[in-house]
Amino acid sequence: MPVFKELIGSSARLAGVRVLAAACGAVVAATPAAALSCLPWGPADAYLEAANSSSAYNVIAGELRFDETQLPRSHSENPEDMPELSRIPAQISGKLLDGKYFSQRVSVPAVLEVECAGPWCAGARSGVDYVLFAEQRGGELVVRLGACGGFAFDDTPEVRRTVLECHRGGSCVPLAPR
Repeated sequence: MPVFKELIGSSARLAGVRVLAAACGAVVAATPAAALSCLPWGPADAYLEAANSSSAYNVIAGELRFDETQLPRSHSENPEDMPELSRIPAQISGKLLDGKYFSQRVSVPAVLEVECAGPWCAGARSGVDYVLFAEQRGGELVVRLGACGGFAFDDTPEVRRTVLECHRGGSCVPLAPR
């Protein structure tokens, strides 16, 4: 079970879970026609990365808001000419995983780190509810979105159940072999 710490967010005291940056297992060939091959990745995989990391993260279930026009988009002239990483300001409003439940209300600024692997880039939608693993970097919360998965999952009962089951020391089965 991960160790919890008290962290100071920019507008709220937050409890954090340890997490490592996403390992997505992308295999990208040198040709534009090649397909992106990713290992399966789900909330239990993210949670297990959290349990084995030295980085402090906050797990928040709530609405993510940001300017979608800032997401990297492949262009037809040269689809391979994509930034490896785009940083986009965001706002998260929801409930923090605090103890055994998502219970502490928070509204905090964050940064989305959107990764691209060649022409394949991560995406998200503004105004949608997610379960987010947000890394605490100094005074900044960072949510990594990888081309092969990341630390944002649609906020469904199944995703919450998986995260809570992992958090409570129950069954926590990753999609990717470990």
